[in-house]
Amino acid sequence: MKKILLILLLNFMVLAQTGEAMENKIKFDGETYHLSNPDSITKDYDYLLKDENIGNWHTKLNLKEVTDMQSATEAAAEFAHEIQSENPSASVLVYPDAGVVGYLKPANDYYEYSAIVFKKGKNELEKFGFAKRFYVSENATREDTRKNAVEFAEQNNKKYMELVNKEAEKFEIE
Repeated sequence: MKKILLILLLNFMVLAQTGEAMENKIKFDGETYHLSNPDSITKDYDYLLKDENIGNWHTKLNLKEVTDMQSATEAAAEFAHEIQSENPSASVLVYPDAGVVGYLKPANDYYEYSAIVFKKGKNELEKFGFAKRFYVSENATREDTRKNAVEFAEQNNKKYMELVNKEAEKFEIE
């Protein structure tokens, strides 16, 4: 019994020294996402659906502390520029005044849609985003994959931009 109490006390002390832990689950758009990397040193947290992992996911939420910028407007514009520079075939839509970016970009074996918002957090600027991947291996052809991803983006971009903007207010990195 003493060993169990000692272990519990040590665990409590470790948590107290490292600050508050991140939420283990996030409800978003009717789904429950689970924190996949609670011990992130870089304060870059990924939330995945129950049966997915960071190497193979279909939808993901991400909460990250942005330490090199102070303005959501500046961060959104810079992020949109980075996406377009790294991948000239990406489609990027940015609302810098709202700090919101939506994009669709191709990769070797998938297309990825993302909606991201930058907001002022307690300590730093924070980035909160939703991403969805469309894998070539799950479609008949690469062109089918592209069509499915484009269709999803066209039909859902406004929805997810509004959702990340609304939901970002609920989450904060300590």
